Order: sequence, then C-alpha cells, then structure tokens
Amino acid sequence: MIAPVLILTVAFSVLPLVMVIRRSLYKGNIFDTDLKFSGLANYRDVFRTGGEHALGVTAVYTVAFVVITMVVGFLVALLLDVRLPGLRWVRGLFVIPLVVPAVATALIWFTLFAPDTGLVNRVATGVGLPQATLDSGRTALVAVIAFGAWQFFGEVVLLYLAALKSLPGDVLEAAVIDGASAWQRLRYVRWPLLRNQTALVGVIATLTGLQAFTQIYVLTPDGGPGGSTETALYYVYQQAFGLGAGGSAGRADAMSVVLFLISLAITVAQLAIVARGTRSEAAS
Repeated sequence: MIAPVLILTVAFSVLPLVMVIRRSLYKGNIFDTDLKFSGLANYRDVFRTGGEHALGVTAVYTVAFVVITMVVGFLVALLLDVRLPGLRWVRGLFVIPLVVPAVATALIWFTLFAPDTGLVNRVATGVGLPQATLDSGRTALVAVIAFGAWQFFGEVVLLYLAALKSLPGDVLEAAVIDGASAWQRLRYVRWPLLRNQTALVGVIATLTGLQAFTQIYVLTPDGGPGGSTETALYYVYQQAFGLGAGGSAGRADAMSVVLFLISLAITVAQLAIVARGTRSEAAS
C-alpha cells in the first residue's frame, strides 16, 4: 500500500539528494560531462567566493521572516477567531497572496519602489521623507523581507486559526468560570495548547525563509547592491546558471548540501525543543 508513495519519495527526493551530494565532490558542468573528482575543494571554494556572505544574508532574512510571519500571523488569527457575520470573507483575503503567482506580485512590489513614480516614494515625498529605492542595500533587504512576509503570513494565519478552532472548548470555559482574564487564558491555556502547532508553523516558516529566491530574483537582480540580498539559494542559482564560465556547478551543489544540512539541523533542533517541553509538562 505504501509502495507507490515510497517509490515517488525515493525517485524525487532521496535520489536527487544523493546525486547532489555526489556532484558536490566533483568539478565539471551541469550536464555531468568532463567531471573531475575534487573532494572537499568545492566546499572550500564556496567560502572563498561569497558563500559565507550569502549564508549571513540568509540568516538575517530567515530570522526576520520567521519572527514577522509568526507574530503577525498569530495576532491576526486571534483577531479572526471570533464569531461575527461575514468574517469568513475576511479570512479569505489572506489566501490571495498564496494563490497569486509570486513573480506577478513581486513585479507589483517592484513598481511600488520605482524612483519618483512608485507609490512608496510618492508617499515618502509627500510627507517630506527621503525616497526608498531598491538601489540601496538596506532598503532592498527590507523590501524582500517585507514581500516574503506579506506573501507567506496568510498561511500562518490559516494554520493558527485552524489550531485555535480545534482547542477544547470545555477547558476554555472552565478558565472563564474560574475568573481568568483574556490575557490569562491566552498565556496559561491557549498558548500552551498550541505548542505543537507552533512547532509545525516554525518549521514551515524556517524552511520557507531558507529557500527564498523568487522575490530576490525579481526585486533585486544580481543579489541587490553589493550582494545585500544574495541568499544561499540565490548563490546556488548564480553559480550554476548566472555567472556563465565564472560560475561552478560543483560550488552550486556544495552550497545546496550546506543549505540542506542547515535546514535539517534547525528542523531537528526545533522539534527536539518542543518534544522536551512536552515531556517536562507530562512529568510535572
């Protein structure tokens, strides 16, 4: 019964991973011709050709992305977890960024930051503030973080909203009867019951942040001014396809392996922390 799923998983997940790990130990082109074994040389070259900077940008982007999406998503979910007529139509609005192609929405965001004519800069000029263009490294990084958070936080809202709806009503009613305030119910009842869902949201948000690419490719070509928005995944693209003869498929594969190991370590750590907290509560 599980054979079809197992075969597909091996064919499209395990096998490509093994191929990438193997290719990271060779120098050659993306077509697997003229390969020469190089050992760990590609991994050393990654940190000599801007890979360390790309990983630093990825860390900044991911931390900001996860914090913004989870905090804003949870707060919006709390606001929507009420029974008001017509509220289900409001909830539907948060699905729009998820279903609209990312390239299309990224192009719209690109026009918002156009010098003089973009909405952001027209508003800034109108209130006497300096213009914010994507030619500035700091502005470019803030723009891609804002776009990524806007595009993804609707999914966090839906996940948290579903989790809030599944909380046991008798426990919440007991807290109300005992005189717990809204903040106390949130702090001591609802939030602890959402621990597992929060871990799931955290893992999904972290993996999404580590894989940021589309908004960077569209909003800030070539990784932004001075590489200010060049994440690890964009580094992989540049090395494999964007630099021509100056790139290296081996370095792209090596960075892919590094990014995979980082993603795996973060995911395992997050789940371990949640599991430890669950065991501590059960023991007490």
